[in-house]
Amino acid sequence: PIDLTCWTGGKGSDAGEWTLTVPLGRRFEITYISMQFCQHRDPSEPVSISILKSMDYGRSWRPMQHYSSDCRRNFGLPPQTVAHSRHQETEPLCSDPRPLQRQRGGMVLAFSTLDGRPSSPDFDHSHTLQDWVTATDIRVVFHRVSKDTSTATFSSQDQELQPATQVPLALSDLQVGGRCKCNGHASKCRRDDDGRAACVCEHHTAGPDCDVCEDFYFDRPWHRATPTQPNPCIACDCNGHSNKCRFSMEVFQQSGRHSGGVCLKCRHNTAGRHCQYCQKGFTRDHSKPLHHRAACQPCQCHPLGAVGRWCNQTSGQCLCREGVTGLRCNRCAPGYKQGKSPLRPCILIPCLMPPPSLPPPGSASAEECVSYCQPSQLKVRMNLETYCLKDYVLKVQVRGMERSGPWWQFSIAVQTVFREGSASRVRKGPHSLWVPDRDLRCGCPALHVGRTFLLIGTVEGERAWGPEESRLVADRSTLALQWREHWGHKLRGFRGQDKRGRCPAE
Repeated sequence: PIDLTCWTGGKGSDAGEWTLTVPLGRRFEITYISMQFCQHRDPSEPVSISILKSMDYGRSWRPMQHYSSDCRRNFGLPPQTVAHSRHQETEPLCSDPRPLQRQRGGMVLAFSTLDGRPSSPDFDHSHTLQDWVTATDIRVVFHRVSKDTSTATFSSQDQELQPATQVPLALSDLQVGGRCKCNGHASKCRRDDDGRAACVCEHHTAGPDCDVCEDFYFDRPWHRATPTQPNPCIACDCNGHSNKCRFSMEVFQQSGRHSGGVCLKCRHNTAGRHCQYCQKGFTRDHSKPLHHRAACQPCQCHPLGAVGRWCNQTSGQCLCREGVTGLRCNRCAPGYKQGKSPLRPCILIPCLMPPPSLPPPGSASAEECVSYCQPSQLKVRMNLETYCLKDYVLKVQVRGMERSGPWWQFSIAVQTVFREGSASRVRKGPHSLWVPDRDLRCGCPALHVGRTFLLIGTVEGERAWGPEESRLVADRSTLALQWREHWGHKLRGFRGQDKRGRCPAE
């Protein structure tokens, strides 16, 4: 540069330090700072200059580099141009600029923020260096210094020097090189309507520094982009039934760190983390794709023949009263006829009425049950794979049972909840467990009053519905194993592994 204009501080012994502050207006990643001085100084003259940065728009300052003819006396640092370890690479260094001044024949200082830093080749993966080069303001401080360095005393803490004779400096050019801090998610930085530099964010990122994800792109945590991996923000999978979601670290960990988006305010009568289920009182219309607005249709349960308004969300089967059958519970079963009571719309035909005593559970024919029940109801190896396979793993005590239409209602006490899936919310305490009559007759599951069992089941099974919303259903796909005390320690270990994401995503 040509020395047409020069900036200089005050003159005289009372002038104090000279400070030049450059506000950048936003966060930048600084690559270099260069200073050209007007006059040709005597290389033997002492010098003391500090370069500082602020990351909070001037509220606090941090030194980045010192230049001094006596680093130890002025700053308490050894003369050094290279950081010797990674622990030192974010600390200010101090060097004597006079040898380089003699070579150039003029006073030029050029500071590179990454030169001499061990982690600089891996800058895109070094959060420490990324923070080191970030600044909102740059400040150059010209400290008071005397020609007689033997009388110079400078404190690196308060950055003050008591000089004997002031040595003036005049600056003709100051350059600050860098780029907008966009965290790798923008290839352009343009002026906005207020004249400030703004990142043109890509990869579905947002924010002044492209440091957050756009709305609805919360399926995984935000990450800085690198030259080899753009790390874009991923949209939540809500099957077209919601445009709002949130990120859940717990869900993300449980999925093996693949997906953590949880849909909010599902529309079109859907529910679930991905709006993939139908709400209570609605069933899936399989003639339409899952993302269709009418994918869930209201249950068509008969107001008299059905118990409640709920139906199986997959098949649409309503829960029928005793003696009632049909998908909608709209006709009497064989052996029954229409009655006059709205509480018992179908009654047994007298000539076909069986003996008063009901067959006990497990009384069905062996051949019928072998083909009906799933194998290995008793011989189950308790390992992590079995544990993760089901939606809930519970220790329960059976306290009572009674017949309720085509169901048996068991009164149970949940003693320990070892696992609960995202679709099940089981808590300790009393519950009702509903078992279809045919399943109980075949002994799958085989439950007995007064005993304690390990109950392992799924919510989305072939009978995922119950007479009431808050009650559990156990059918032939449910495992009911008589409790063994040594399982407790093992299951608590499985629960710990599940919380650490060892179970596969649902």
